Amino acid sequence: MTVVTLCGGIVLYMSVHTNLKNTRSLIEKASIMSTEAINNALGAYMTPAFSSVHAIKVYAEEQPTAQNAIFRARQTFRGVLFGVKSVEGLVLSLPNGTVWGLRHAENRQDLVSFHPEQDLFEFSKMQSIDAQTDEDPFWGDFYASGEDPFATATSAIEFDGETIGYVSAIITMKGVGSVLASSNEDGLGNEIGEEDVTRFILTDKNRVLAYSSPTNELQQHNLLAHVEEFGDPVLAKFEGSKAQPFSQRARKRGVELHLIYDGEDMYVLVSQKLVSPDGEVYYVGEYQLANSRYDEFTRLINSVFAGVAVVFLSALVAIFFARRLSSPLKGIAARAQKFGALEFEHLEPLPRSHIREVDQITSAMNASTSGLQAMSRYIPKSLYSKLMAMGIDRAAKAKEAELTILFTDIEGFTSISEHRSAGEVAGLLNDHFKLLVSAVEAHQGTVDKFVGDGMLAFWGAPNEMEDHARRAISAAEDMVRAIQQANEAAPENALNVRIAIHTGPVIVGNVGAVERWNYTIVGDAVNVCSRLQGLGGTISSVKGACVVLSGETVEKAGRPENVTHRGSHDIRGRKGKVEVWQLNSTICDD
Repeated sequence: MTVVTLCGGIVLYMSVHTNLKNTRSLIEKASIMSTEAINNALGAYMTPAFSSVHAIKVYAEEQPTAQNAIFRARQTFRGVLFGVKSVEGLVLSLPNGTVWGLRHAENRQDLVSFHPEQDLFEFSKMQSIDAQTDEDPFWGDFYASGEDPFATATSAIEFDGETIGYVSAIITMKGVGSVLASSNEDGLGNEIGEEDVTRFILTDKNRVLAYSSPTNELQQHNLLAHVEEFGDPVLAKFEGSKAQPFSQRARKRGVELHLIYDGEDMYVLVSQKLVSPDGEVYYVGEYQLANSRYDEFTRLINSVFAGVAVVFLSALVAIFFARRLSSPLKGIAARAQKFGALEFEHLEPLPRSHIREVDQITSAMNASTSGLQAMSRYIPKSLYSKLMAMGIDRAAKAKEAELTILFTDIEGFTSISEHRSAGEVAGLLNDHFKLLVSAVEAHQGTVDKFVGDGMLAFWGAPNEMEDHARRAISAAEDMVRAIQQANEAAPENALNVRIAIHTGPVIVGNVGAVERWNYTIVGDAVNVCSRLQGLGGTISSVKGACVVLSGETVEKAGRPENVTHRGSHDIRGRKGKVEVWQLNSTICDD
C-alpha cells in the first residue's frame, strides 16, 4: 500500500508539474502571438498612410511642370482622405511659406480645408528633418500640444533636382489608440478575454506614445509624458520592473514578461521592442490582472503532498483536471495546424474554458486568429503561399531578374469620387480591384500593391516562368472583358481604365527593414511602365479599358497577333523613344 501510495503521489506530482510547465509555455506563446497581432494591426494602420504620401509624390513628379505638379498633388488629397482610414488630414508645404491642408470634418462625412498653425509644417522645418534622414517618406516631429496629438508621415516633391514642396499625412495618436483598442475584439465587435487589457506604445525614453484601456480613460493631453507622470499606476512601475526568468523563449523573439504589483493586485505585462525603418526604438505591449494564476499552481502542487494518504481521490482530481486541460489544448493544437496551413479565413473562435489559465490561452489564440484574419486582408495569400512553398529565405532574397510589369489606373477617378461618400468610393474601388486581382492570379501573376486607384502586378517572380510576357497580356485581355462587363451591368459606375505592360530588368525580393519586409520590385523598368500607363490616354481614347504595351513586351511575347503598333514615343526619364503597341480589343478611336 505504501508503494502504491508513493507511486500514485509521484505520478500525480509529475502530471501536475508537466501541466504547469506546458501551461507556462503556452502562455509565452500566446504572449508572442498577442504582441505580433498588435504589430500587424499597427502595420496595417500605418503603412497605407506612408504609401499614400509616397503615391502623391510619385504622381506629382510625373507632371510636366512644377506648377502642375503642385496642382495635381492637391487634387489627390480628397481621394486619399476618403480612401485611407489612418490619414486624418493632408498638408502641403511650399518654399514660399504657403501651408495648405485638407482634413476630415467632425462628422467624418465631409472634408474641410485649413491652414495649420503648427511650425512643424513650415517648409524650412521639413527641409531640416529631410536632411537628417535617408528615408522617403519620413517621420516628422510629434505634435503633443492640445487635445489631439498627432504624428506626420512626409514625402518631398522634387522637380528638376529641387524640392518644390512637402506633402504630409496627419496620423492622430487617438487613431493609433483605437487600433490598440480594436485588438480586444474578435473581428465582429464582440469582446474577447475575460479580463480587461490595457495596451500601449512607448518611446525609447519610456514616454507614452499611444494608449488604450477599458478602465483608465485615455487622456490625450498626457501623451508623450513619461510613464511615471502619465497617470497609469502599472505603467509607472514598468521602468523599474525586471523580466521574468521563465520567459527566455519569449525574450528570444523580442518579447518580455513582467510581473508588476500595485497594492494587492498583480499584473502580467508583455512588451516587445521594435525598431522603425528610420532607427527609432519603440515598445509595444499590454498588461492585465494576473488573478493569482501562479498561486493556483502552487496550491495544486502543495495539495498533492498534503493528500498522499488519499491517493485515489487525488488521482480522480488529476484525471478530472487533465481532461479539462487536454480537450482545449487539442483545440489549440488543431488551431496551430490551421495557422501553419494558412487556413484562418473562416475559423470560429475557440470555446471558453472554466479553467482560468486555459481560458486566457484560448482568448489569446482567438485574438491571434483575429489578427491573422486581418493581416490576410492586406497581404496576398497567393504570394505568401508561393514564398512558403519555395522556401521564403531563398525565394524572397533580393535579386535582379527580367519580369513583365503591369500598371493600372482609373482615368478621372478624382472627379468620380468628388460627389460620392467615402463608403461608396471604397466599395467602387474594392469591386474594381477584385476583378483585376482575379485576372492576375488566374495567370499566375503576383499582385504587388494598390496605389490609390491603381494596381501594380508582375510576372516571373517568385515563380520563374519563360512566358511571363504572354501571361501578362492574357491577364490584360481578361481585365478588359471584366471591365466591359462591369460597365455594362452598372453604367452609373462605369470606369475607364488605363493599363500598361512593360518587360525589363528589375530588383525583386524583400525590400525594407529587418522588422518589416515588403516583397516588391524596384528599378527603371517599373518607372517606365508607370509612365507608359500615363501615355495610354494620349494615344487613344479610353472607353472601358486601354491597354498599351512596350516593344520589349511584344518581342518577349513573340509578337502576338492581337496587338497593333502605335508608333514611337518619348517617355520622361528614358533616353530614346519607346515603341508602343496597343491591345486590339481596346482600340476604339473613331
